Amino acid sequence: MMKKFHRNLNIMSIFTALLLVGILLFWHTFMNIAISNILLNGIIIGTTIFGIGLCFVNIFNLLPEYKWLHAYFDGRADSGFIPKLLRPIALALHNRHVHITTTNLTELLDLVSIRIEDERDSVRYVTNTLIFLGLLGTFWGLILTVGGFADLLMHLDFDDSAVLNNMQMGMAKPLAGMATAFTSSLLGLAGSLVVGFLGLQLQFAQNTIFQDLTDLMSKYVLKRPDMGEKAMELSEKAPVTEGIYEKISNIYDIFTNNGYEICDLIRIDGKHPAVVALGNNETLFIGTTGVDNETLKNTLKRIELCFADTLEGIKINTKILCISGNKETVDDNIMHFVSAGTMRKYMEQHKNVRPQTKQDWETFDAYAEYIRIAIEYLFKPNK
Repeated sequence: MMKKFHRNLNIMSIFTALLLVGILLFWHTFMNIAISNILLNGIIIGTTIFGIGLCFVNIFNLLPEYKWLHAYFDGRADSGFIPKLLRPIALALHNRHVHITTTNLTELLDLVSIRIEDERDSVRYVTNTLIFLGLLGTFWGLILTVGGFADLLMHLDFDDSAVLNNMQMGMAKPLAGMATAFTSSLLGLAGSLVVGFLGLQLQFAQNTIFQDLTDLMSKYVLKRPDMGEKAMELSEKAPVTEGIYEKISNIYDIFTNNGYEICDLIRIDGKHPAVVALGNNETLFIGTTGVDNETLKNTLKRIELCFADTLEGIKINTKILCISGNKETVDDNIMHFVSAGTMRKYMEQHKNVRPQTKQDWETFDAYAEYIRIAIEYLFKPNK
């Protein structure tokens, strides 16, 4: 990703350097063109320099965006920098646990695309301004040329023996007008080509970061089940009342808002919906509602036996949290809460500590994949 960025930056730098070398080699010619109409041509040259600087400023502004994107998806989200261009994504992925659906992803990418287009518009405006200034100089020069010839013809006396000398002197004004027309057109078109080429390289760099963002975000969304879609799947297996659905949705939000990744939505004992959430350091939470103690004990025992048979030397810290309207707590691994609010307070005191390095994230992803497979095996409909 960074190689693509540096490639575009290098092309811009080499092109600008070659442009400066060309101007230095043909300095006298360039100065003669510039002073033919110092006011208009000076404005064109100044606008070109501004456009070149704008392109370099914009591409250098992309560098921290690249760094943030690379750092975040390598597990180093707390890099201390909040990007400008990717700010909607950074805010949505705050603490790496916010659940994003496919619809949310499309909206976020649209916001980023609009920000990119806004930056492109500034470069396009400079390019169009240079073309306009070139055309303005062309018409200005034509006006001076036509006006000069008109004045010359009006004041010529062909009976005067010095008519040729007068004609030669009178040609200075229309020739100056032609010089204005040609030089301003030349500088305007050349300036627009220079800024346009640099703007094209800037656009390539912006497209690269947008494509990488799209790929990474798509993987991020695919790793996290959508609450609405999974709830519909559960409803197809057995009815879920509106009250239970609301509680399950609250549990879902409680887990995600405290740094845990949702593994799946399941049914305990074939009928009670539950949310399975994963945390760092082999932490597994199962949140449900309205389930009796004996069923929860059996569920926890099945999970622990499954992990004991398949893992050696790794202890999965499994807890079942149940909203059951009472304060009864069976043991440290099965907890009952009066309401979603009390569960939220408990989880806020047990926030998930995310992995800090790429290697830690790879380990966590491998552990998470194992958990998903185990959960799918344990809670298949025929179990």
